Amino acid sequence: MHRRSSPAPLLAAALFVTTFAQAQDLLVRARTIVIAPDSVLTDGAFLVRQGKVAYVGNDIPAEARANATVVDYGDATIVPGFVLPPTTLGRERDLAEGALAFTPDLKAAEAFDPWQEELGKLPAQGVTAVLLSPSLRNVAGGIGALVKPGKDGGTLVAADLHLQLSLNQSARNPERQPTSLMGAVDLLRTTFTIARTGTAAGPDAAVLRQALQGARKVVIGADTYTELMAALDLAKEFAFEPVLLGARDADKALARITAQKAALVLEPLRPDQRLTQLQLPTRLAEAGIPFCCLGTAEQLRRSAVLAVRFGLDRKTALAMLTRSPAAMLDQAAVIGSLRQGCAGDFVVFTGDPLDLSSALVATWIDGVRVHGTAPTAKPSPTPTTAANAGAR
Repeated sequence: MHRRSSPAPLLAAALFVTTFAQAQDLLVRARTIVIAPDSVLTDGAFLVRQGKVAYVGNDIPAEARANATVVDYGDATIVPGFVLPPTTLGRERDLAEGALAFTPDLKAAEAFDPWQEELGKLPAQGVTAVLLSPSLRNVAGGIGALVKPGKDGGTLVAADLHLQLSLNQSARNPERQPTSLMGAVDLLRTTFTIARTGTAAGPDAAVLRQALQGARKVVIGADTYTELMAALDLAKEFAFEPVLLGARDADKALARITAQKAALVLEPLRPDQRLTQLQLPTRLAEAGIPFCCLGTAEQLRRSAVLAVRFGLDRKTALAMLTRSPAAMLDQAAVIGSLRQGCAGDFVVFTGDPLDLSSALVATWIDGVRVHGTAPTAKPSPTPTTAANAGAR
């Protein structure tokens, strides 16, 4: 009797081929590759392995070059994927507690929707990572997360990042306590003091204690001069370096901001703003203050372009879109550049991304193209040819 062969060997072979294809290295080439704002390759390459940057330029081994799939964008410019600073992605209701003003242990990750429409639109604007944050409507809003859009839905990368606080007007609700800035400051001062003593228990106290110990970044929504001073006073009293969100009147408080090593996430820049606001990025850069801009995905690039128009150097402007927001929340080893070990998140433009005439060609996340076009994949050159090619 003829015995039918088991499908197991065929299935195993198919799985092997699929796994090999998924694991195959990607060698990315272009005329200009911005590894980070202060590191640019001309006619260079980098290699992505299992979603992360494994080698850059001349460090790429000849054998890895020989076995990789080559994606050559020719005369294009490649930069790290844009990072969207703390945002609710339009989900204010889901990321705020209506009845309570103090919810430091609320996690934005618990409201993350990988199929959210706003998330899916981000790659078309060059955004490859989002610092998802609780709403500014709560004095202590909760814990932020790092998420990414993707070809098959979004991904939660890190669920336990910064503590989101707020002293701005939206956190002061006439229908609940606190109703004033003084009340909001008193609430935070009291709870931080209790957490510092170590006598309080529970998740709220644990989150605050982590912030006081430097284990968790503190982001504070503050717009006016009075709000900024209150936020800086709290930071000084409890010895943490804040990230100030909004910071509309930051130009009036530069000395304090510099002295306390605060970082700023500014409102989006617009052509109709006062000149002092448009020149603020240049002043911040001169003072050595880390900064980037809030806004929608569409507004990010416009803010950087306007900052350049009003005096900011181009390297710092590109950092506004990439490295700066990542570094502010201790994620620079993960996103914001194309250095070894970082995610293979990159954006391809026809020219300088700080020139609005340059068109977005493609967006790649974790080594996968999620938007735009790719040149025809080419087999990598033979080892001999690769060895002779140098950084190319």
